Amino acid sequence: MSLSFFDILNFECGEPEKYGFSKTYFLENIKDKIKVVESEDAALKLRNKKVLVKVEKYPMSLELIRGFWKKDALFLLDISDILDSSGGKRASIIKRMRNFTRLCLKYKVPFVLASFGKNETGMRTADELVHIGFLIGLNRGEGRAALSKMEEILE
Repeated sequence: MSLSFFDILNFECGEPEKYGFSKTYFLENIKDKIKVVESEDAALKLRNKKVLVKVEKYPMSLELIRGFWKKDALFLLDISDILDSSGGKRASIIKRMRNFTRLCLKYKVPFVLASFGKNETGMRTADELVHIGFLIGLNRGEGRAALSKMEEILE
């Protein structure tokens, strides 16, 4: 059985299959299902809602990670944070994401990856996102699983 892959974009993509996705979501249409928060406390308040939660700066917090165990919300890792930065800032983001995903994997807390591509020329394929996942410490199976989970929240 093959997995279905999903992505969230900042533009409407007419042919997601061309990029290896079963479906892409236009951010404008699903923005009520995505919550970007600055603090751990704000994230923990969302854990029982069916939303994708992006916690700014991907904190190393055992309380935060374990708080999402077997809850309705999923963590969202925004790959554009990596793609839109360079140099030391990019290295810092990769390190924080790697530590964050390591804790998620250790405590079996699910998360999703999304590219938030701004246009078709900047769009990444599903395989490219899996390979970017290698940078943050994911193996192929973990990267593919992270691309296949968001449908349970967004549908």
